[in-house]
Amino acid sequence: MAVSDPKPPVTLRDVAAEVGVDVSTVSRVLQNKGRVADATRSRIIEAAGRLGYKVNPIARALKTARSSTLLMVVPQIENPVFASAIIGAEIEARRAGYALLVCYEHGDARQMMADLARTSLIEGVIIASFDENDSLRRTLAASDRPHVILNRHLAGNDNCVAMDTGRAAEIGVAHLIGLGHRRIGHLAGRRGRFNGEMRLRGWQTALAAAGLDHGEHLVAEAGYNPDEVPAAVDRLIAQRVTAIQAATLLTGVAAISRLHELALRVPEDVSVVTMHDDLLARVVYPQVTTVALPTRDMGGAAVRRLLALIDGDSRGEGWDGPLLLPPGELMVRGSSAPPHSA
Repeated sequence: MAVSDPKPPVTLRDVAAEVGVDVSTVSRVLQNKGRVADATRSRIIEAAGRLGYKVNPIARALKTARSSTLLMVVPQIENPVFASAIIGAEIEARRAGYALLVCYEHGDARQMMADLARTSLIEGVIIASFDENDSLRRTLAASDRPHVILNRHLAGNDNCVAMDTGRAAEIGVAHLIGLGHRRIGHLAGRRGRFNGEMRLRGWQTALAAAGLDHGEHLVAEAGYNPDEVPAAVDRLIAQRVTAIQAATLLTGVAAISRLHELALRVPEDVSVVTMHDDLLARVVYPQVTTVALPTRDMGGAAVRRLLALIDGDSRGEGWDGPLLLPPGELMVRGSSAPPHSA
C-alpha cells in the first residue's frame, strides 16, 4: 500500500490567502502586535485554527533573536521538592509561551554558566544550588543571563524565591509537643546553609518556647542524602529521643526505614514528622505526618519573576525583595502519636 506524503506545514502565507489579507497583517495578529480591526483579527484567528497553523519556534527565534526558552538548574532531580518545583515552573512557563529546559547540576556549575553565556539558546536561568554563598555568586557571575535563585536567599540579591521552612519546622515540632513529647531530636539538613539553618532555628524556637531541651546533643546532621540518615538516627536514638523532626521528606522517610531496622515501632516507640507533602509521604508505612510546602507555587513564582527580568522590569509586579512563601497546613498521619509515658 502506498504511503502518502505528509502535508506541508501551514504557513502565514496560507492563512493570509485564506482570509484575503497581507502576510504582515496575519503576522501582527498572531503575535498580538499592532492595530488590526477586530473583525479582521477574528477572521485570521479562526482561519489559523481551522487550517492548523502552528508557530515555527526556530523561525521565530531567528527573526526575533529570542528563543522563548528558559533553563532550570537543580542539584537533585530525585528530590521531591525540586521535582514539584519543576512542575510548577513548567506550567507557568508554558502559560507564558516559553519552553523550560531542566538541567541536573552534577559537576562544574560555573563552567556550565560560562558555556551558557556563549549561546543565545537560553533567555534566562532559574538556579537551585547547595553551594555555599560565595561559590554561588561566582557561578552567577559566569553568565550575563537574567537569573532567579530558587529555594534559598542570597544576601544582596533580590531575585530569590524560597519557602519559610523554619516556620514549617516550628509547626511540626509544636505538633509533637502537643502530643506530649518532651525529648525531640532534629535530623538536620546541611549546617551553615540557608535552609538547613532556617529549619534548625525553627526546631530550636518551638522547643525553647515550650521550655524544652534544644541543645546540640539533640541535633544530628544528615544533609539531604538518605545514605547519611542511618548513622544520624542512631545518634538521636542514643540520646533517648521519643520523636524526630526531619528536615526533609526524603530523610524523614529514610529515618522511618532505619527505625524499622532497629526494631523500633513508628509511632509507638518513636514518632517522626517532616515537611513537604508528596506521594512519597503517603506510600510508606506508616504514612508520614508532614507540613505541606508550596513547592509548585515556588517554581511558578520563580518563572514569573524571571520573565519580568527578561522584559526589563527589574522589580516586577508586587515584588519587594526576596520572596519567602509561607508553609501550608500540617498533615497528620500515622507516623506521629503520643509517647508511651504520656
